[in-house]
Amino acid sequence: MQRKRKSKGERRELSAAKTGALVRLLLGWFRQSARSLPWRRTRDPYAIWISEIMLQQTQVKTVIPYWRRWMRELPTVQSLAGARREKVLKLWEGLGYYTRANNLQKAARMIVDRHGGRFPQKYDDLVALPGIGRYTAGAVLSIAFNQPAPVLDGNVIRVLTRLFGIAENPREKKTGATLWGLAETLVRQAASRGRKTKAGSREPTCSHLNQALMELGATICTPRQPECSLCPVRKHCIAFRENRVAELPNLDQQAALTERRFVAFVAESRGRFPVRQRPAGVVNAHLWEFPNVEVSLDHRNIRQLAERLFGARPRSLKPLLRVRHSITRYRITLDVFRAEFADGLPRTIQAGRWCSLNQLRSRAFPSAHGKILKNLATEAERRSSDKPCPPTGQPLPFPRFP
Repeated sequence: MQRKRKSKGERRELSAAKTGALVRLLLGWFRQSARSLPWRRTRDPYAIWISEIMLQQTQVKTVIPYWRRWMRELPTVQSLAGARREKVLKLWEGLGYYTRANNLQKAARMIVDRHGGRFPQKYDDLVALPGIGRYTAGAVLSIAFNQPAPVLDGNVIRVLTRLFGIAENPREKKTGATLWGLAETLVRQAASRGRKTKAGSREPTCSHLNQALMELGATICTPRQPECSLCPVRKHCIAFRENRVAELPNLDQQAALTERRFVAFVAESRGRFPVRQRPAGVVNAHLWEFPNVEVSLDHRNIRQLAERLFGARPRSLKPLLRVRHSITRYRITLDVFRAEFADGLPRTIQAGRWCSLNQLRSRAFPSAHGKILKNLATEAERRSSDKPCPPTGQPLPFPRFP
C-alpha cells in the first residue's frame, strides 16, 4: 500500500524537530571528512573573504592555485587596497567575472578608509561593501568569527530542499525565505553546541556547520548522481526516503543560450602587436584585448572588417584559431585572423597601444584573448627553436623576461 505523504505543515513541523540530530551528525561528519583546503587552515577574515569571492561560479580545484598566488602577492587588506589595478586584474586573470576583482579592491579601500583596516565583524557593515551580499557576509562571519550567521548558496539550497522535501521553486521569494530560515535554525542550533578541542578551546561549531552544509552539497549531495549511500544524514532526508532526490531542487529551466560571434585580428609590426584596453562600465572592464568586432553569425567579409579597424586594407588574412566560450547566457565564437599589410600599419590604433610579446604577458586579458596571446607565445618559441645554434664555444644569450 502506498504511504500517504505528509502535508506541508506537518513536514515543516517535523523539520524543526530534527534539526538537533542533523546538526550533531553534520558536525561529526565534517570533523572526519572535510577536504583539506588551504583557506580552512586560517581564521583570517581577509583570506576567507578572498576564497569565498573566488569560489563564486568557480570550482575549488581551479581556485586553489589562484588563492595561493593572491595571498602570496596581496596578503592583507591593506596590500589589496594599495595595489595597482593592473596587478589585481593580472592575479585574477582566467577566473572570469572580473567585476568580482574590481569589487574586491573597492571593498578593501573602504575597509581601510572607514574601518581603519580592520575587517568588519558586523553584518550591516559587511553588506555595505561592494560585492558582498547576504551569503558572503554569512560565510565570513560564521567561518572567521564563529558567529551564528546563516549561509545559502547553490550547494546549501540543494541540501536543504532535499533534506526537508521542499518542492517549491527556491528562486521564489517565499521559498527563499523558508530556506534562509532553515539555514538560520541549523546554525543557531550549532551555536549552542561545541565540545572542547585537545588544545582546550571550544570547537567553532557555527563555522563547521555552515562549511558542512557547503561540503555536503559539493561532494555528496551533488546535482547529478548524488552518493546518497555516503550521506551522513540520509535517514533524515525526505527526498531520499520518498525517492525524489532527482526532482529537487525544483528550479526553473535555464534560458537557452544566445549565439554571438566576434572576429579578432592579430597584426604585427617590428615585433609589436596592437591591443586595446576595454573601457570602464562594460563586461571585462579595464582588461586588454586584440582588435575585434562583433558580427552576425553568417558574416563573410572579413577583409572589410580588418580595413575598418586598422584604416588600411590587408594584403592577406590567415585563420589563426577559433575560440568558443560562454559568458552568462551567451555562447560566443571568436574567430581570430592574422592580418598582414603591404605598406605597414599606422603606429596607433583607436584607444590602443603597440606592445611587445613581453609587454603583453604583463597585461591582463579575458580568457578568450588570453588564448590568442598563448598562441602567439607558442609560435614565437617555435620560431626561436628553429634558429641555428651558435658556433661551438659561443655562449647562448640569456632570455629577457618581463
